[in-house]
Amino acid sequence: MSSDADVDAFSFGTFENLVRASLYYYHRNLEKAENDEVVQRRGQLINWIRKFHEDCGTLNSNVEESIENLRQSPCLFLMTAHQPNLFAYGGVLRKATLNQVLAEQLSKKLKLPVVSFFGLADQDFTDDRWVKSALLPDVERRDGILEIRAEMPDKLLLNKAAKPSRQVFDRWRHSICDWLDRNLNLANKSFNPSGHSGTHTKLEKNNLTQNLDGLWNVVEEAYSRAKVYADFNAYVISRIVNNAWGYGTLFSRFSECQQIFGPEFYKLLTRFEEYSRYLKEATTSSKDSQGGVYESEWQTLPFWYHCDCGSKARFMAEQKRTGLTGHGACLRCGKEYQIDFSHPENDISKILAKISARSLSMPLVFFEGLGVSCYIGGSGGKQYLQQAEYVARRMGILFPPVAIWCPKDIYSGIGQLAALSILESLAGIRDFSKYETVKTQLESKVMAVKKEIEGLEQQKQKLVKEIETSKKEKINRIKALSAEQDQIRREHNYRVLSRNLKLVENIGTVMKLHPCIVDYAVNIGLKETSEQWISYLTRDGNLLSNVCLNTRFENNIPKNEVHIDLR
Repeated sequence: MSSDADVDAFSFGTFENLVRASLYYYHRNLEKAENDEVVQRRGQLINWIRKFHEDCGTLNSNVEESIENLRQSPCLFLMTAHQPNLFAYGGVLRKATLNQVLAEQLSKKLKLPVVSFFGLADQDFTDDRWVKSALLPDVERRDGILEIRAEMPDKLLLNKAAKPSRQVFDRWRHSICDWLDRNLNLANKSFNPSGHSGTHTKLEKNNLTQNLDGLWNVVEEAYSRAKVYADFNAYVISRIVNNAWGYGTLFSRFSECQQIFGPEFYKLLTRFEEYSRYLKEATTSSKDSQGGVYESEWQTLPFWYHCDCGSKARFMAEQKRTGLTGHGACLRCGKEYQIDFSHPENDISKILAKISARSLSMPLVFFEGLGVSCYIGGSGGKQYLQQAEYVARRMGILFPPVAIWCPKDIYSGIGQLAALSILESLAGIRDFSKYETVKTQLESKVMAVKKEIEGLEQQKQKLVKEIETSKKEKINRIKALSAEQDQIRREHNYRVLSRNLKLVENIGTVMKLHPCIVDYAVNIGLKETSEQWISYLTRDGNLLSNVCLNTRFENNIPKNEVHIDLR
């Protein structure tokens, strides 16, 4: 869809290519990206940025310096955005790292201030799984996962949902501590077995507990400051990025800063016929792809309308003789709304506090309004960003390079080592590259036994339907078949065999899981996670390959003991 673009906005193999593309885009669009309106909009944004960091407690010297840089002209503006997820997984926080390193490289090359902005989509719905769920690898639990979860009503805006009760909050901490103890003990059974005479060193709990305590201090402070659920999650992210990592990343709530984009929303409304036509083309050409926008997005106004109940309505567009009208019902309470934008009292500037951008219109509004020179996206949003790019190109709206860095971080944490401990106990190996062979062999054993049992079960069912066989004989023969089934189960230890297969399946889940930041903090350390990501970008810089990270106890594990290959 981007064949006529100056730069392919989504295909960057390396960090260096991204740097070059951002430089090219900046030089090519300097006048458009830093005009008077952009400078004015950035000045307005500063007020909301400062408010967020004061509320969060992250208005430190690095943030203050970035705010001052944002006042300068020229100044490159880099952006990323995400929902404020519960204990966000590595991919969310990695966006901030890529933005930080990119900002530093561009500043060095251009000798200009460069700021990194992180927009918090706090007006998204509570329905999304990841805003209320965080996962940790836990091989002995159901499905191989420990889920930390917040219960919230459906179809409610995140910034309208209450933060979790203290009881729930404390229960999360207890679950995580229990997870640490169980998985550490299981890992040590394999890597420091009782009576082992080798050179293994026991994986100590103290360092891991200190790591968890360091993270939980961040979480506790965020909890004490937050008044709503969205802020709790957002404060955790900002306090990691700004305080623990020392980045000058500027954060702002979308619910607040979107109010500065009246002119950009107005442009989309006045050119809605164009917007709709190009959006229809974009969605039609990508209808077989996953992750794009709502199928009738082209008939929808480019913003949500917020309802008094704490939810929002999708406005369908209608072109009347007098002008453009939007109408729709709240997705939660069903209240009907209709706005005729030809009436002066419905000027877009008067309802900015009641609207928020939709997924496709967000980049169109922010990129042009703030003169963005690069956007760091995520794999889940790639499709709608490509659709947005198509619309932007045809409407003459600025659309910068979009980079996506979503590798699998490879490291031997306690959850992963516990899984390999189970693999050793079941198959006598700790080499995960042989995992599929072990799984296939065990599946074959279970299926063979299951087939025998089911064959006898079919005989029982057939016997029940036989008319010529007497009731007494049926009962005796069914009992005999059941006894034969029990005998097969005992001979093959079918219950244990089935449990072992489930454990092996869980091993695969654990080793391939993209865990939440708790797993990184415990096993690697908060600060060390950032340092290793930065080192990877500056040393290797391949944005498409997996990233190998070192845990705090990496030296305790002989390298020939563990082999993890997830290619």
